[in-house]
Amino acid sequence: MIMNRYNIYLLLFIASISFGFAQSNLDEYAEYALQNNPGLKASYAEFEIALQQIPQVSSLEDPTLRVSSFGKMVETRTGQQMARFSLEQMFPWFGTLKEQKNVAALNAEAAFESYKLERNELLLNVKELYYPLFELDEAVRLNEANLKILETMKTLAISRFQNGNGKLSDALRVDIMTNEIQTDINILKEKRKSMVIAFNKLLNRDAMAEVLVDQQVELNTTLVSRDSLANNPQLEALRKKVLAAQAQERVATKQGMPKLGLGFEYIITQKRPEMTFADNGQDAYMAMVSVSLPIYRKKYKAMVKETQLMQTSFTAMQQQVENNLIAQYEIASFELEQKRQQMALYQKQVMQTNQIISLLLTAYGNEQADFEEILSMQQTLLKYELLEVTVKKEYLLAIAKIEYLTSR
Repeated sequence: MIMNRYNIYLLLFIASISFGFAQSNLDEYAEYALQNNPGLKASYAEFEIALQQIPQVSSLEDPTLRVSSFGKMVETRTGQQMARFSLEQMFPWFGTLKEQKNVAALNAEAAFESYKLERNELLLNVKELYYPLFELDEAVRLNEANLKILETMKTLAISRFQNGNGKLSDALRVDIMTNEIQTDINILKEKRKSMVIAFNKLLNRDAMAEVLVDQQVELNTTLVSRDSLANNPQLEALRKKVLAAQAQERVATKQGMPKLGLGFEYIITQKRPEMTFADNGQDAYMAMVSVSLPIYRKKYKAMVKETQLMQTSFTAMQQQVENNLIAQYEIASFELEQKRQQMALYQKQVMQTNQIISLLLTAYGNEQADFEEILSMQQTLLKYELLEVTVKKEYLLAIAKIEYLTSR
């Protein structure tokens, strides 16, 4: 029943990835990582291991069967005793098994929360590798678009030179910029190869598999409330551990109580020869009751003290984790707002720089502007475009961090 419940939880988590968003390349890679990442599989196996503890601790100890065969026969009035069989079952103090089962179930729930934390970390890692790939691809695209613009400007400069209205140095300056941009593109493409390998290894697939990156990435502008930090699996796991330690304290107390044993003994008796009486050869049997005497109290007191210290430790850890989560949330929230303002700034700068270039080109055609000034503004435009892409990546990473902290 418990296993079924956790399996349902697992399916719901996977479904939240599958149907919570419009399918994009990132969503597909996230699903693939959830299904194939070996670290996540190991974490779920640890949860299943914890589940197997439940039937172990909630079951009675095995009964004890003793068989005795007399080497030298014991002579009794009814005959010689040939063999003796005894069967005994020990029972712990009332409620011990129930509490032990509760401890194991709570530990399994804590293990499941640890699995959820591992899952969230994996999704964060996927985004931390995917968004830089998005930035890199956009940088290549912008540089290649800039090359085309420079080709047009070179054609214009050569035409002006041939008409006697321009300088050959203008075309040479374009060549210098073109060479620099082409080198940047080559470096970016080489860098992408190593990033693709790292991304594929995280997903546990072929290192050279193609990675497709969306050209458009949705920017979520809704900030998740800080109250949602309560959903963080690390906090929830510690809460479960505190409850498990409390239940373990009750177990330790009950283990210091006597155990009751119930048994049955049967003795096989051989008939006495040449004698006739009613009980001749009558087998003997009897019921037995035993009680353990937990008189060495130090170990039981130590067990109780141990569980109390565990509760103190887990409670303190819970407070520490909560403080860290709040601090990380505030930093990520600030970065999110900072990147939002920077994106707005660079978008404005790109728009205004484009307007300036358009005016300069018109003026250059009328011999009222210097070609070097146009090239300088073109470099400025590319710089702002690249900065906008970088800030967009950092904005997306800040969102991913907040989603990780709040377990969205």
